[in-house]
Amino acid sequence: MYVDIEESLGRELREVADGLQVPPRPRLPRETVRPTRTWQPLLVAAAVVLLVAGTVAVLVTSRDGGEPEPAPSPTPTRIDGSVTIPTTAPTVTYVLDSGLYVGGERVPGDWSQAWAGPKGWVAIRTDGSWWWGWGTDPQELDLPEDAFPVLSPRGTVIAETLTDNQQTQLTGFETRVGGEGLGGVPIEPGSAGDGSQVRVRAVTDDGLVIAQGTDTAVLWRPLVDNRTVDLTQTAPDVQVLGNTPAGLLITDGSDGAVDGTTGAPYLAEVAEDGTLVRVASVPTHDDLLVSTGGTWLAYTPPGTTGGEVTSIGSFEVQPVGGSDSMTLTAPDGWGFTVRAWAWEDDDRLVSPVVRDGGGAERMARCSVRAGRCVLVEAP
Repeated sequence: MYVDIEESLGRELREVADGLQVPPRPRLPRETVRPTRTWQPLLVAAAVVLLVAGTVAVLVTSRDGGEPEPAPSPTPTRIDGSVTIPTTAPTVTYVLDSGLYVGGERVPGDWSQAWAGPKGWVAIRTDGSWWWGWGTDPQELDLPEDAFPVLSPRGTVIAETLTDNQQTQLTGFETRVGGEGLGGVPIEPGSAGDGSQVRVRAVTDDGLVIAQGTDTAVLWRPLVDNRTVDLTQTAPDVQVLGNTPAGLLITDGSDGAVDGTTGAPYLAEVAEDGTLVRVASVPTHDDLLVSTGGTWLAYTPPGTTGGEVTSIGSFEVQPVGGSDSMTLTAPDGWGFTVRAWAWEDDDRLVSPVVRDGGGAERMARCSVRAGRCVLVEAP
């Protein structure tokens, strides 16, 4: 007997469907629904793939199974040629042709060198006298020419050694308007003759002062309890070279050499108990200056600025904690005056420059992002 299979299957399916309990269709919102474009799912899928890939890239960087490593530090090789470098006169503190400029205005007198932060500066005149200030009104420090007071990274504290009536003490003060003195503590001065003379090496913005000679190393805590900590016990064989916005500049007993001391340089933080915590390695150098936010460092390689060198054609820049460096070159026909740089922010620094062969100085501004330097207007 002939059986229509298609008709039989259709009848059975209708019988099954009639027996199902189908809930009522939900009511749609009373707003216009935009038609879905066929490429939107593709974009969503691509975004998900990128997100997952990015997550995997971050997670797999921790090879020891621990926490993911932080994002890599900025690299100076990412030069943006579209960055415009301003040619206006700098407003940071600097010395140009024996003139000291603060906030774009000249300070009275003739000056040799200045060190500055956002909240204050300290400088030495051509006659060897030391002065400080937070504006264009200089105030003299009663110190000998070889005293070398030290300014904290933001310029909030000045620390120094002071000898009076054959008694030497660590002392200092805050640079704020009407600033207070830090008091003082006695210290063995050492001798300049045998190289053991104790000098202030660094001071932090919260007032921790480090003084050191060949036989002595102390941490003074004037804003904590006015006590001193023996760094020869808490940080033996360490030489403190200075302070930066990214930490203290340190050397120890490892291989390498910098500033006449043995040991590869690095940045470290100092605790109130005198222990040191390494922050980042830095390259061996003759001169080094860290940007205001602690992101970049500018430096000259060893052997660059020794002897009678007064200007150089270029210097190196690299991220703090990184190793990928780039070279910033002075404008054509000019050279950077040595040890006269000043960072304006976390991208730009300024420096006096002199014509090849000598002559009057100008100012130049360099940008890490732009990867170049330009001459700027006279102050």
